[in-house]
Amino acid sequence: MKTSPIITRLLPAALRILSAFLISALQPFSLSALFSASADLESGFASPPLSARPLGWWHWANGNVTKEGIDADLEAMKRAGMGGVQMFDVEIYMPPGPVRYGTENWFDHVTHAIRKADALGLEFHLMNTPGWSASGGPWVTEALSMKRVVWTETDTAGGEISLALPRPDTKPFYAARTVAKAKNGFYQDIAVFAVPVTGERLAAPLDRKIAWASKPVTRPVADRPGIPAARVIDLTAHMDAAGKLAATLPPGEWTLLRFGFVSTGKTNHPAVPEGHGLEIDKLDADAVAFQFERAVLPLIRKAGPLAGKTFTGLLFDSFEGGFQNWTAKLPEAFAKQKGYDFLPWLPLLTGRIIESEAASEAVLWDFRHVIEEMLAENYFGTMHRLAARHGIKLYSESQGGPLNPMSANRHVDVPMNEFWTPELSGRASRIKQSVSSASFLGRRVVAAEAFTSTPEFGKFQNTPASLKRVGDQAFALGLNRFAFHSWTHQPVTDAAPGFALGRYGVHFGRLNTWWPYADAWIAYLARSQFLLQQGRIAADICLLVDEDLGYGLPASASTLAPGHDYEVCYPADLHQMTVRGGVVSHPLAGDFRLLLTPGKTIAKTWVTTLPTLRQLRKLVADGAVLAGEPPSAPAGLDDLKNKAEFDRLVAEIWGGLDGKKNTSKKLGTGTVFAGRKPAQILAALKLARDVAWSPENAAVEFLHRATPDAEIYFISSQSAAPASLELEFRQRDRVPELWDAATGARAGATLFRQTENGIALPVAFEPWGSVFVVFRKPLPSRWATAVEPAAVSVTQTVAGLLSREPVEAVRYSDGTRAATGESASLPPAQTLAAPWRVTFPDGRGAPSRELVFEKLVSWPEHPDIGVKYYSGTAVYKTTFVVTADSSQRSAGMAGMSLRSEPARDSRDIADRNVRAPVTTVAPSVAVAPVAVPTPHQRAFLDLGAVADIARVYVNGRDAGILWKPPFRADITALLQPGENTLEIHVANRWINRLIGDEAIDDGLSYQDTGGKNKFTDGRIQKLPDWLYDPAKRGGRKRHSFSVWKHYNADSPLVPAGLLGPVTLEWLNHITPGATP
Repeated sequence: MKTSPIITRLLPAALRILSAFLISALQPFSLSALFSASADLESGFASPPLSARPLGWWHWANGNVTKEGIDADLEAMKRAGMGGVQMFDVEIYMPPGPVRYGTENWFDHVTHAIRKADALGLEFHLMNTPGWSASGGPWVTEALSMKRVVWTETDTAGGEISLALPRPDTKPFYAARTVAKAKNGFYQDIAVFAVPVTGERLAAPLDRKIAWASKPVTRPVADRPGIPAARVIDLTAHMDAAGKLAATLPPGEWTLLRFGFVSTGKTNHPAVPEGHGLEIDKLDADAVAFQFERAVLPLIRKAGPLAGKTFTGLLFDSFEGGFQNWTAKLPEAFAKQKGYDFLPWLPLLTGRIIESEAASEAVLWDFRHVIEEMLAENYFGTMHRLAARHGIKLYSESQGGPLNPMSANRHVDVPMNEFWTPELSGRASRIKQSVSSASFLGRRVVAAEAFTSTPEFGKFQNTPASLKRVGDQAFALGLNRFAFHSWTHQPVTDAAPGFALGRYGVHFGRLNTWWPYADAWIAYLARSQFLLQQGRIAADICLLVDEDLGYGLPASASTLAPGHDYEVCYPADLHQMTVRGGVVSHPLAGDFRLLLTPGKTIAKTWVTTLPTLRQLRKLVADGAVLAGEPPSAPAGLDDLKNKAEFDRLVAEIWGGLDGKKNTSKKLGTGTVFAGRKPAQILAALKLARDVAWSPENAAVEFLHRATPDAEIYFISSQSAAPASLELEFRQRDRVPELWDAATGARAGATLFRQTENGIALPVAFEPWGSVFVVFRKPLPSRWATAVEPAAVSVTQTVAGLLSREPVEAVRYSDGTRAATGESASLPPAQTLAAPWRVTFPDGRGAPSRELVFEKLVSWPEHPDIGVKYYSGTAVYKTTFVVTADSSQRSAGMAGMSLRSEPARDSRDIADRNVRAPVTTVAPSVAVAPVAVPTPHQRAFLDLGAVADIARVYVNGRDAGILWKPPFRADITALLQPGENTLEIHVANRWINRLIGDEAIDDGLSYQDTGGKNKFTDGRIQKLPDWLYDPAKRGGRKRHSFSVWKHYNADSPLVPAGLLGPVTLEWLNHITPGATP
């Protein structure tokens, strides 16, 4: 592999020094709330607070709930290190259980859960509605529900007219497939207009322009004339309640437009029948308050003093409530916000052009903007104010549908987004919107619905190791508190794996086979989330977003300039920015070196308001650097009326730039660029990458957060293979520290160097590896930069350097050299080849007796059918002998030799007919004495391949949980001279047992329509009688129970167990002592 020039400069000569960090082997608002002092940083990393611990989306499935299950679920969460739950009551295609929503029995169970959470020190949050979207229930009448504009068109000749205008029906011409018809025919008139018959229509797509879709809205470049405003005749006063119109029209051909509004018919979902009903009107604050009173307040009252103490969160899942574009108070709100009457412009909603296409588009922009503001203020704002009275915070995935994350998140305490497995790159820029909104609002925590899985990636396939890569991607985008999707409530303990959220989500929970070992992974998440909640994101680019973009930021914007992060800002954010020395500063979000307009980057054209344009000009004149295309048109009608000033400002900012020959210009003390990529502009500004890596084609993602005391970098290798990289940080005069979230260990780096752009250090990443690099402390007088001889391969850990070969000397930054006095080499790694005694304590069809594996094999390859289909934990045991060399010890050198022996237990000769495939037992292996220079040597146990997670005990002492490759542990402190015992607990996934049980007829019936219904195929059609009756469970034939059929009897089995080879490796350990 070709070595980069950067590494060449750091590690001269042979370039064979693998000088690196082996990551997993290492053991109300105020700005001050964003930051933690250095000491707090250390203590919080060592013991993350509740606010940094992941939550669980706790789905109660159609009344299948028990208090025993509640207690067991919450206790398991607490043991694993989680922070609490966000509780949902959902139907999700399950047969009904006994605890029905809204009954006293239901309240009794929920308050029991709150009290239990309080006793355990866990948070309890409630989804604001039955189901997971959005806010509704059976108490919502059509008059209180979401509403849409409807109309009829009737052609007539001028003169005196007298006719009955047909009443619009409840089926719109747009989005009809997603909107249910209103049950009772609710309808109210808005107005009646006569317009000349004309064929001129607004440019498509109309559905976006009348607030019925979330994709970006584009405007035509050319203007076209339309119906003069004077020719739009208001006939509202001439129609009676029955719809009869009597009026006189001027000569000509006219179209009569009768406008009204109806319920969208949209309902909350997937709710149980007792909680299912229409969605509340999101634009009506009084209606929203009524929804809060019916869906949330009763539980707050029953929670008593625990509301605001333990019951601390109200959740809003991603918005799937559909679109609404009317409410009775909209005309009043429009006039208040925009200063003119919208009703004469109502014919725009039919697609007709009024006055001109430019004027029509501007009015429709105002219309959409008013709806956006009403949705934010009347829905989220009302819910926030009401919840805050009781000390409850709003958590919201302010995304999807018509939501603008920035507008909605003004009224949200903890913004959220979501990501799915196995890949989130398609959502990266959308996550950035939520993260950025938090930055500009001063919100420190950005939570996430985490690891949601579609059926093909669910089905018990995931483990902590398989989830790490996508989780680290989410961290690098700025998400910093995960809520696991999904922890489905398990009402019965001995019916595993039990309930699930249909076909979706990773099956987190206490009945998952690997859950007893999940605490190590959760500790990794908690430590990471704590660091990622500190300070604020440090980004170089501020990407201005067109308000009309909605939630449509494309994925292509996720990487604007490699090595430079970006944040998304909205026009309102610009008005809080100031410029000093070419740096654009926001009081909450931080500092930026480049402002970027949305043209071409994220949309073909963009529009903006006159105040925004004025502020852009001021920022540039004050010294800001601006890049991107100019806006194509004024946004709203008031902006259009001042088009002369708008055009003058555009000319002042962008005039003379063609993006080809003329790509930059000065304006005041600032600069405007056109036609150049962000990376080119930043290079021209001589701004080095915040993080650079070599080789440059490595798959690296990062996030930089800054506090007054520390610069915190999260670095993730998105490679399935080990990667040796050099990282260069735009930092000076501080020691790079390695903080290992997997173990909690931290220390200053041993090998690094100062460069023209900052500080560079080599890092070796495991598959999907990650590390925090923290800069806090000043540089010492000297530090190590290389080792001798250069051909020696070394690995750097938080404790120092590890090497299989002698390291003779260390070179320092001041040019000095220090000899280590090392002379001894180490023997090669040794394989533990003795037979293994294996037990299967979980039963589930496996033999109850101890088996002997003379060779490590995957369980599906074992001849015993119980082992073949086993899912659960198996315990592997063996012994090995370590002998000390007294002569070396007396000379101050630790020496040991390794001899592996077969297990000496009478049980290992029993039942040989069910052993794994037999091979000749390796004889005891005598190893030459191992000598390691002072101060000591290190011994590492490597399990080789593991399916899927392991816990290791040496001499009865815990060596840790190994949840990701390489499955490797430092066992130096656990070894003893003489015989050593080794015990390895290995858990696989549920897959094999579920497949094996499909050959056993247990009378269970699952839906199968041959794929006609992808949402419900596989669901259990009737719960077994024994589920809630322990006395009837004795007759069960299967070893598992699942409410969903994920596999068939002929589905392929997956590897399981300890696959090895298991090796013991000894390494030299050198501590230069160069850094504090």
